[in-house]
Amino acid sequence: MLYDRDSIARALKDLGAKENVPLSELVSFRVGGPAAFVLQPREEATLCRALNVCRAERFPVILLGNGTNVLPPDEGFEGLILQLSGDGSAPAFEGEKVVAGAGCSLTALAKESVQRGLMGLERLCGIPGTVGGAVAMNAGAYGGEIKNVLRRVRCYRDGAFVWEDARLDEMGYRRSPYTWPGTVVTAAELQLMPDDGTAAETMADCMRRRREKQPLSLPSAGSTFKRPEGHFAGALIEGCHLKGCTVGGAQVSELHAGFIVNRGGATAGDIHALIRHVQDVVYGETGVMLEPEVKRLEDLVCIF
Repeated sequence: MLYDRDSIARALKDLGAKENVPLSELVSFRVGGPAAFVLQPREEATLCRALNVCRAERFPVILLGNGTNVLPPDEGFEGLILQLSGDGSAPAFEGEKVVAGAGCSLTALAKESVQRGLMGLERLCGIPGTVGGAVAMNAGAYGGEIKNVLRRVRCYRDGAFVWEDARLDEMGYRRSPYTWPGTVVTAAELQLMPDDGTAAETMADCMRRRREKQPLSLPSAGSTFKRPEGHFAGALIEGCHLKGCTVGGAQVSELHAGFIVNRGGATAGDIHALIRHVQDVVYGETGVMLEPEVKRLEDLVCIF
């Protein structure tokens, strides 16, 4: 693949991009080699210009939020990471509606909404991702989903950003029409409801269940596998006696078998090998093929 790397480097640096950033600093698994360039655009105009640079040069680009559902390669990534997280913009509340940028923390937004006497996000508190990531995968937990409150999405369409009504009929369990690279989401409008007096208690209960049942003290990407129809991934894995199973520094959590964690010093290769081992054992013993919820960074690469 031919492109003028020096020209790309100059253009991206002019936009504020950094070079040779360890992917281990950008993803919750804390693994991965260096990314050639990383840019955290704080304005849509900067994001447009970065996308145009990559389009003109056919330079590989990936959109990333908090990196809480991604497994990057150990060899790194020769391309641009557009990281829409921590942009500093505050969500805008107006009555029961709120507009939040794609980089806004979902947990922070849920907490603020409850503090303002609103409900609809309380069950999603604790999901370690961004609003953009939640829209892109229809994030959900404990019976709640982002689609339940999603009303409009701001997307990159034909070289410009526009608001469009949410395509809720296309959203389901870990399924959304707003996934990269087909769509770049920069903001979402959510319709919340007045608190009926249960929001704070529900949020606290969900957070307690997370602390008790999930290995939050170790790097992971949350639930490693999607819930197979008629089953629970963690129960299948535990039933196959895989709790505590390790490959290098990667381990099937001893607290919750649905999580693969980095016990220290794990490589992306270790994690990938353990995922495949779990799939093979569970399929061999139960006939159920587990589908990873974690996405490989290589599968997110877009070349316009």
